[in-house]
Amino acid sequence: MRRRNPQTFDPNAERMSLKAFWEALEKRLAASSADELRVILRGMAQVTPPAQRLAFLEQLQPAKGAAASRKKKLRHASQDLLDDIDDLIQDIQAAAGQGDDWDQDDEDQDEYDEWASDYGGGYYDDEDSLGPHHVFVEPLTALFERAQAVFDHGNLALARDAYQKLFVEALQVEDEYGRGVRPEDLAGVELGESRARYLRALYETATPKSRPRRLFEQMQQTRGWLAERRATLSDLIEISPAPLPDQAPFLAAWIAVLRKAKGADADAWLREAVRLAHGTAGLAELAQAEGKRRPRAYLDWFTALEAEGQLQTVLTEAQTALKTLPAKLPIRAAIADHLCVAAEQLGDGEALRAARWEAFAAKPALARLLDLWDATPEGTARTRVMRRAAQHLTAYLAHPPRSDLAFQPWVEDQLETPAWVDKSVLSHAHVLAGDLVSAHELGSKQKVLGWSDSDNSQGLVVPLFLVLLSGKPPNALPSNLKSLWRAALAISAGADFEWEVDDWAEPDRAEPALQKRLERLYAEHLPRLVLSPAQQTNFLNWCLAVTRQRVKAIVGDLHRQSYGKAARLTAACGEVLRLRGEAEAARVFVDELREQFPRHRAFQAELDTAMGSNRRRR
Repeated sequence: MRRRNPQTFDPNAERMSLKAFWEALEKRLAASSADELRVILRGMAQVTPPAQRLAFLEQLQPAKGAAASRKKKLRHASQDLLDDIDDLIQDIQAAAGQGDDWDQDDEDQDEYDEWASDYGGGYYDDEDSLGPHHVFVEPLTALFERAQAVFDHGNLALARDAYQKLFVEALQVEDEYGRGVRPEDLAGVELGESRARYLRALYETATPKSRPRRLFEQMQQTRGWLAERRATLSDLIEISPAPLPDQAPFLAAWIAVLRKAKGADADAWLREAVRLAHGTAGLAELAQAEGKRRPRAYLDWFTALEAEGQLQTVLTEAQTALKTLPAKLPIRAAIADHLCVAAEQLGDGEALRAARWEAFAAKPALARLLDLWDATPEGTARTRVMRRAAQHLTAYLAHPPRSDLAFQPWVEDQLETPAWVDKSVLSHAHVLAGDLVSAHELGSKQKVLGWSDSDNSQGLVVPLFLVLLSGKPPNALPSNLKSLWRAALAISAGADFEWEVDDWAEPDRAEPALQKRLERLYAEHLPRLVLSPAQQTNFLNWCLAVTRQRVKAIVGDLHRQSYGKAARLTAACGEVLRLRGEAEAARVFVDELREQFPRHRAFQAELDTAMGSNRRRR
């Protein structure tokens, strides 16, 4: 189902809290003269849309008039707010109870229009996940705005109750098809701030003794309100320019409650509270005392140290943390990353290489393998490290993590999730170690179908051997072989590589950074790999045999969407044979595969295109 007007969340988007906004505003006002403020206001007036001009002028009132205007708006926002919310909830529930009675048939259209007229009416798309509930988006938005006005004017008990009803009741109703208004449908509401206002109102209306427990319960409840992230105590602090009442004694009680609580949320809130109450020194104490049980405390501590420029301390303490934590803990990779940052900036090459290995060992992945390559000096040392990496990958693949542990898309940052390693990563390690025999053995065990899966290393090894056998550097390959090679790198790098219809030899699309790294690395590394005459013969025969099997599997079993892939692989083999001075063998090979499928016109056409010919077989 489609959603209308989705409110997207970008965790990297630059956002300013309300508290920071007011502080910045006061600084700018203090630094501006009366004449400068007049210029600023005139500039704002010039860009004000016609429909908003009256509202703009109403805001420019003396303090007495502004106070009266605010009082009037507060009366409007407060009057019957809870009753209005309850009435809307009843209407939403009634709409949900209609189910498919409103199926937009002609005889029901009049009934639907009469009901919807109270909310602006309008035809709805039955493929839309809102369905008939789209009429509630505008009134819900208005009620959220009234709740904000009530909060801003200090009626915190009313704001608390209003937000509770809106989030828990109004946004949870759905019909039998799962249709209903969801937070992401309210594009006009900053829901993260709305949640923060609710929690701040709850905090300030609770007794000091009950605050820690009530806030903990409600912060847990609000975890399910919005999908993007958990609420934090900083949200409560930053949602108002006024200081958080009784912050210091509350933090002490808050920390005591969180130390006894379990779960990732409680751990995150504890680390935040320690930072707010005791700063970097508090994080250091928490990590050193409880880091084995709370490894993320190390990450918070190192982040704070980096912000203070204490890189040597990061280096020393990260090394200690890695000695303390269990060897197979995935979060070791994130700790090693902090060590890498410190070692690199301090120019400590030995520490950097050790950190790169720790990061790779904890969460082996292609990017970390390339980081390890870059950190190691050229020559025998680099070869030894790549062999060690291949051994580690082999052992890891022999005992992979449970799939339910490795694939957790709902987890915030995956720092504690084990890595799922594709066999192509092991193939890269073998090749970078110069061990082409092991790369061949691994590839020969894979299936001739499924090359678009990065776990099928044959889709990488065959193109790599063909490039080596061509005798050409990667930047001088013929068209089919070049496309085959670039596709193999893209797939092993995890890219969603697609052959372009109009220009398949040079796909016009943005390449992921990891693919670019691979292309640069192999442009330097492949010319250094030398095949003996016996290896050339063995690998060439294997590549040709695999190509025959793959073409037969694709075309013979009528995988029509892959005919182009089969044709390009065939043509690439012909290009390699011609570059090796075997033009007749190239012609025989291509004709052999062409003549196996004389009636498969689509494959014949793809092969003609790949061979650069306009011929069409009858």
